[in-house]
Amino acid sequence: MIWIIVISVFVVITLAGLVIFSYKNAQALAKPKLIPTDREIEINKDRGLWMDYDSFDKKDYKIEGENGYQLCTTFVSTEQTRGTGKYVIIAHGHTSSRYGSVKYVNCYIKLGFSCIIYDSRGHGGNAPAICTLGAAEAKDMLKVIEDTRKRYSDIKVLGIQGESMGSSTALIVTKYGPKIDFIVADCPNMGAYEVVSDCYNNIHMRFLAAFCRLGCRIFFGFDCNESDAYRDMKGTCPVLFIHGAGDTFIKPYHSEKLYEKAKSNGAYAELIMVEGAGHARCRSVAGFEKYTGYIAEFLIKIGIDQV
Repeated sequence: MIWIIVISVFVVITLAGLVIFSYKNAQALAKPKLIPTDREIEINKDRGLWMDYDSFDKKDYKIEGENGYQLCTTFVSTEQTRGTGKYVIIAHGHTSSRYGSVKYVNCYIKLGFSCIIYDSRGHGGNAPAICTLGAAEAKDMLKVIEDTRKRYSDIKVLGIQGESMGSSTALIVTKYGPKIDFIVADCPNMGAYEVVSDCYNNIHMRFLAAFCRLGCRIFFGFDCNESDAYRDMKGTCPVLFIHGAGDTFIKPYHSEKLYEKAKSNGAYAELIMVEGAGHARCRSVAGFEKYTGYIAEFLIKIGIDQV
């Protein structure tokens, strides 16, 4: 009898532990602890990534995303970018905000692009919402693309620059067939579940990823396996993949496989590995001139001349 009690207690404790484990890890994905806006601005300034942003012309507005969800948005331009017909939508990563996109704004302003930066759902100045790591966010991005084309009638070129979750979202949105001319995907992931699996594989417990996925479904109402850039990337939109060779979070093989998938779709694609760069650090490690050069050379190759 005593052994039955011991085994029963062990089973109950184990199950309770798995429930708590599943909830906590799913919560970190679906309702992440966000980087405070003032802290993100401070970090970008300390790293020399803010540059001339304060001198640019800016206009704040909101875009209606999927199911009426409001997305805080900022349009950034200068006298030199207005009238070029070149626009780029910049999407930030998990826990970040549109102010994390400023590091890329400076590059595109130099290349003659006006920029649209916006907060992903549940991030920045937006209302609280579940983050699905790309599935719902791709539907929001589609709305941002449509709004941008309606709002700015002089568009000749419209591209997307993404970082981490933002770049994976840009790849996923291609399955909806939006009219975009290029994508620059900085440290994208193949799929949210793949990233989770990688993290657990680092501690030789890959099987625990299934419990995190289950937690997302039970507690937060979404399946992290639905956010799958490798599966959903469609069409022949040109893509420049940039990844840190030292990225231990989203490992370089993600961009390598996505690059091959893009080419197999018939798209023009390039892959640049930045030596010494960790996750989402390519822009800071490469530096302003070199990173801007990556984009400029890519745009020239696909027929979009540098201003």
